Amino acid sequence: MTKLILFLVFTLFGQAAWAAQQHVDSTLQSSLTAFFATNPTAHHATAKLIRVQRWPNIQGKVRWSLPSLKHLPKRLSLIAEQGHGKSLRRFYVPVLVQWMAQVVTLKQDISARTMLDKSMLTTTYTDIADLRGHTWTSIQHVIGLKSLRNLRKGSVVLSTYVQRPPLIQRGDMVTIIAEVAGIKVCAEGIALKSGSRGDKVLVKNIRSKQTLQSIVKDQHTVAVFVGGV
Repeated sequence: MTKLILFLVFTLFGQAAWAAQQHVDSTLQSSLTAFFATNPTAHHATAKLIRVQRWPNIQGKVRWSLPSLKHLPKRLSLIAEQGHGKSLRRFYVPVLVQWMAQVVTLKQDISARTMLDKSMLTTTYTDIADLRGHTWTSIQHVIGLKSLRNLRKGSVVLSTYVQRPPLIQRGDMVTIIAEVAGIKVCAEGIALKSGSRGDKVLVKNIRSKQTLQSIVKDQHTVAVFVGGV
């Protein structure tokens, strides 16, 4: 008997919720449709509505906006506002969305520790909701990265899946370049740390024995911070 009662309660509540969804104010729905027609974006991806999880119990047109987002979740709460000043009413409306973006993906399966080259890569307009990590829009920025895991054809290339192999290894001989007041000075040095392009590494000037903070420019050259000399 208890199970039967619970079944009837859940059935009735489910039907009531379904009925409520069927009687959502048309103006409210139209305002949401108009909002998504503007192609709202975050982190260079465009939001596409899948469905509203729960409509607010209001009528009429509202102003819609995206919340502040650190990443691109499939489930989020849109902000809906009516009125102004003291009459302002704000609602948080749970929805499911896709986040569509043109990003670099794989044309084939690859294994871990594979160096990515142009033949393996393409760009695809795809949903990147709930993916954690940086994506790339240009194949050129991905060439030369090394995979950290096995990846399947069609996978989005994420920063959490790859790493940039160091251009300079600890102990390598490098050319140290410093530019002060338009004058460029070069010196020979030794890398005290491995690094990729753009990484900050310590180097030792062979002649002066000074340890300097530098930025990796290529596999043979580093640029010195003038303030760190």
